[in-house]
Amino acid sequence: MFRNPVRLFAYGALLSACSPVDAEYGLLDGAGPMGESKIYGGSPPDSGTAHDAVVGLHQLAKGGRSVYVSPFCSGTLIRGDVVVTAAHCLSGMSSNKVAIFVGDEATTDPASSDYIWDHLYTVSSVTSHGSYSSSQLTNDIGLLTLDSDAAAAEGVSPVPELPADEGFTSADVAAGLNLNFVGFGITETTGTGTKLQVDLPLGALGCGVSGCPSSGVAATQISYSQTGGGGPCSGDSGGPAFIDRSGTTYVAGLTSYGDASCSVYGVSTRTDAFEGWIADQLGESGGGSGSGSGADSGGTDSGGVDTGTSGTCGDGVCGTGESCDGRDGTDACSDDCPGKTNGKPSNRYCYVEGVCEGPGCP
Repeated sequence: MFRNPVRLFAYGALLSACSPVDAEYGLLDGAGPMGESKIYGGSPPDSGTAHDAVVGLHQLAKGGRSVYVSPFCSGTLIRGDVVVTAAHCLSGMSSNKVAIFVGDEATTDPASSDYIWDHLYTVSSVTSHGSYSSSQLTNDIGLLTLDSDAAAAEGVSPVPELPADEGFTSADVAAGLNLNFVGFGITETTGTGTKLQVDLPLGALGCGVSGCPSSGVAATQISYSQTGGGGPCSGDSGGPAFIDRSGTTYVAGLTSYGDASCSVYGVSTRTDAFEGWIADQLGESGGGSGSGSGADSGGTDSGGVDTGTSGTCGDGVCGTGESCDGRDGTDACSDDCPGKTNGKPSNRYCYVEGVCEGPGCP
């Protein structure tokens, strides 16, 4: 069963641009219609580590003037003002429906009734991968851009995505590479809203461990066994699988889906496969040699450099070989190419080499 592939409900007016959020109305119990969160068999995070960069995604209500205290998904600050998470967490999302909490326990009030508001940050844009499949949960990656630098405000160091040249290999599988999962929410003891962590060994590229219903996509997914009684579960979706490479910690995976009981297997999206896509979305050059499109075929792009005849991503021209989201083997150049890659699927479209594709074409 897929984990928490839920849709959001609209709640009205846009948030003001200020951040942290102003607590005008107060708190609402639970996680709202989005769902619940779990890590089974977890332990508290280690302060002053990469765990500090893990954030909770919180549903907003009353036009952004109230917030549900339990996170519905998790994510990680990969830049001071950018959070990476799972695309299925962002289905139907707009910036006025979500804020991110920086801390370890949103539901505990260590100082005042305004604690959660003091560490809550507004979102300016929501981006899901253009080739994300809600039925197969492939290309399950998205980004939240914040209105301000939350990492600087909170004294947190962002944790970067795993580069393509440091990406997963069969040798990592053979070695049982340690994956450190982090997320918020309801546990096996029914606690809620608390950041927890758990370690599991890498089991396979794609969905190759016992219990997997299909082989998955080795180029863009990893899997791991949860038969030992611990691991991520519903609502931990979008949270990181951290790994260490040569003394540097990276966000290597994003919790995506697994079995209904969270006790057999789990699958995460590989961030090394999307290094080029992330760079394109953030307007960063030199996205490496990883898969910019994250296509199921495992094709690669040039890390944001246009392989067509019209120049490079970011030159203001949607040229040959470019599109808004990297479909059909093109480079994802959202700043150059018009399109709508989030919201209702029926409203989405993207220009590919000057031709509009998708059901939402104007």
